[in-house]
Amino acid sequence: MITAQEFSEGKILLIDKPLQWSSFQAVNKIKWAILKHYKLKKIKIGHAGTLDPLASGLLVICTGKYTKKITEIQDAPKTYTGTITLGASTPSFDMETEVDAHYPTDHITPALIEQVRQQFLGEQVQVPPVFSAIKKDGKRLYEFAREGEAIEVPSRQVFIYKFEIDTTDFPLLHFEVQCSKGTYIRSLANDFGKALQSAGYLSALRRTQIGDYTVAEALTPDDFVATNIPDLRKPIILTTIIEQFPLQKSVNDVYGEHRRQHTKPTKKAIDVRAILGRNEKKKSSAISREFRAFARMFTPTDKAISLTLLVLFVTVITLLALQLSGQPKGIMIEVTTTPEEVITPLLPDTPLPTTTDEAATAKTALTTNAYNQADPQLKHSADIKTLDEIMAERTAQEMASLKEVLVTGNTPTDLAVVPQPSQQPNTSLAVTDKANKHTLVKYALAGRNGTIPNPVFTCEQDGQVVVIITVNEAGRVTKTAIDKQASTTTDDCLIENSLRYAVQAKFDAAPNKKEQIGTITYIFQKKR
Repeated sequence: MITAQEFSEGKILLIDKPLQWSSFQAVNKIKWAILKHYKLKKIKIGHAGTLDPLASGLLVICTGKYTKKITEIQDAPKTYTGTITLGASTPSFDMETEVDAHYPTDHITPALIEQVRQQFLGEQVQVPPVFSAIKKDGKRLYEFAREGEAIEVPSRQVFIYKFEIDTTDFPLLHFEVQCSKGTYIRSLANDFGKALQSAGYLSALRRTQIGDYTVAEALTPDDFVATNIPDLRKPIILTTIIEQFPLQKSVNDVYGEHRRQHTKPTKKAIDVRAILGRNEKKKSSAISREFRAFARMFTPTDKAISLTLLVLFVTVITLLALQLSGQPKGIMIEVTTTPEEVITPLLPDTPLPTTTDEAATAKTALTTNAYNQADPQLKHSADIKTLDEIMAERTAQEMASLKEVLVTGNTPTDLAVVPQPSQQPNTSLAVTDKANKHTLVKYALAGRNGTIPNPVFTCEQDGQVVVIITVNEAGRVTKTAIDKQASTTTDDCLIENSLRYAVQAKFDAAPNKKEQIGTITYIFQKKR
């Protein structure tokens, strides 16, 4: 049994690492067992000499102040036992990767094996395997290997103290080797196969000794925890207590018998405990016991920090909710009209309204003045006025004429010009902004008249967008594209509106023209 103080002050632990376990997993198993059972905040722990997951055997773990001895233990000679499989090779020099090539072994004899074995004793120049954790240029070698990148692995000096081989299971060579720090047994197996004019890879490996520490004294991680780290939880002892009490009657039984016998019951016959109940301590539930055990794992400082963070979190959420509740709520209404409601065909030769009746009729028309630029018979100025602007000018002229009539027919003292109230009802700000926006439409398509839909102009920006259109023989627009050179804006809202309404344009049918290319120009402008 090892105490928490011994672990903290320093201890050397001998662990027999199981196959398929990494060295990190073995150390972590011991570390968390110590922290959990002894309720420690932290502990210094590390291992001396890494073992591959495909290798088993001795792993020396140091705790506390003995972690300073890790370098000393790593420098000590190490002893391994294992198996070399001849006649095949793998990229990782062991069974981590699949066999990639096969080689003959018929020429290999025990005498040749002994001769080559002698060559591997003493100081050797060894190249580590590419599938290793050695770093080069800040990157692990196995990362280069897995990416398929060829890289030159630097060699190193190692020393082989002892190398014994058993050839009874040829082509499997069972061996025992004692070597210096930094020796890769996988590279030893690969180099030994090449020296036999064949190939070989490591098929089994177990570390039996590091310096004076042997695997015979080691325990597996599970056995070590079970043996040396006690379970500090209090055991639950189940006992059965059998007590015999004298037979006593309850109050109801006594008074029932009294009613039958018409005799007064005595005090001794009454069970006082049946009236008052036993003063027994209530047993706590299993959930409450587990909660108390969980709470004992935390110090008062931990509890205070957790409570502070909880209060801070609730405060932030409350302030955020108050801020959101204080913001005014806005409602956005988007009105979409169908093409039948907004499209009014404007022929290239349609004259502008010249009389008051025509101007009144034009109030229901679109605020666009689309004409075909490709028609040579029409001549238009570059300055195009919308119908709303023309109507405003007409109204101003009529008001001026009315004033002149009143002046000529009345004396100055009787003259009173009362402004006529607007016939249009007041609208919301959103509608007013929309009414102050206008779209001028022009198109160019040789030999065809068209009906161009008026875009609902709700964008913030203004500018000119030129859309290149492809019209089929039925007069339908089949393709659209933006002429970036002719356009004066890159606003996404304007471009999206132009493309959407350009597709809805309709032109005269032309059976002899399967595809005709033209343009539609949208000039989006605000009323100044």
